[in-house]
Amino acid sequence: MTYYFGHALTGQGRKHLYKEMMEEATLVYVLQGAPTFQGSELLKELGYFYVKQGFEVEWFKHALLEDTVEAVYVRGCNRLFVWASEWGIEPTLLGTKHRVLSFYDCLAEEQLAVVGDKLAHAMKDRELYREKCITMLEIAKKLHDDWEVVTQSCMDWQALNNQVENLKSAVFQSITLNKTGIRTHRLLGTLTPRGAQNTVESITKNLARRLMIKGKPGTGKSSLMKGLADEANARGLDAQIVWCGLDAGSIDMVIIPELNFCIFDSTEPHVFEPQDDRLGDEIFDMGQHCSLSEDAEGKIEEIRVKYKAALQDAMGYATRYEEAENTIRQLMDRCLSTAVWREKTAPLFERLTK
Repeated sequence: MTYYFGHALTGQGRKHLYKEMMEEATLVYVLQGAPTFQGSELLKELGYFYVKQGFEVEWFKHALLEDTVEAVYVRGCNRLFVWASEWGIEPTLLGTKHRVLSFYDCLAEEQLAVVGDKLAHAMKDRELYREKCITMLEIAKKLHDDWEVVTQSCMDWQALNNQVENLKSAVFQSITLNKTGIRTHRLLGTLTPRGAQNTVESITKNLARRLMIKGKPGTGKSSLMKGLADEANARGLDAQIVWCGLDAGSIDMVIIPELNFCIFDSTEPHVFEPQDDRLGDEIFDMGQHCSLSEDAEGKIEEIRVKYKAALQDAMGYATRYEEAENTIRQLMDRCLSTAVWREKTAPLFERLTK
């Protein structure tokens, strides 16, 4: 089992990759319904069901609710089960690989009437604090962009280019496969009420070689990783791009499965160091090509203080957002008809031969 975050709270809004994953999957179950904890439990049950049949399973966690799952991807048979209503996902390939199951009729109208006022209040709070959180993340991103401008002015780009070319030669050597390289997409982490969280250890646990990038903001880490993914695909190798959880347009990791290799950003807010018991762990130091002047260091310190304050405010709003989301799901769970739910979900548990 491998764990990812299903969506992230970023400076550009909420980011998810379910549409990209729907293209990747052979069969997609679009599960439609109100947000409930029972829906998360269903997805967990499906995950365990396929694990017991010998399949590898990817779990996609909710950005705020620690034990809540919003999607499951089954490798091998390439099936995606996603609780789609919150993301505005509509099936476009009905009759072929998209199947829809609605759970709205599992809600008892008389019970909804009982909790209706509380539900409306919680939904209003959720929308309010979500927008406040996103606004602070947008401010944080703009500050981070300013930070990057300062460091970029202090870079020795030619020295970095030479280091990158040497890395490509070492990673790919003369390898070229007679096939089209496939590109897939996942998320590394997200901001939560507990700070920035990621699932790096779960994502990389079975990879033999892990390259950890060290370098200041704006020094080309994301561009380096995109270049490696492009090179891999050009050589017929598959590449998985793992996107940043705070900046929707930035890459934080690239995995090349056929080389049993990954490279990822290992600077704040997700600092990693080589582990003594993993021989394939190495540092890739890009910071050596950035020489900050005294003036640049002063500007960066001013930006850093404002950046951290914006993130702290975002975390505060994320906490209130989480509380409202938790209340909504608890109220919705009270309104579910157990009998109708069981009847609806039974056909999803289909035994396969691996």
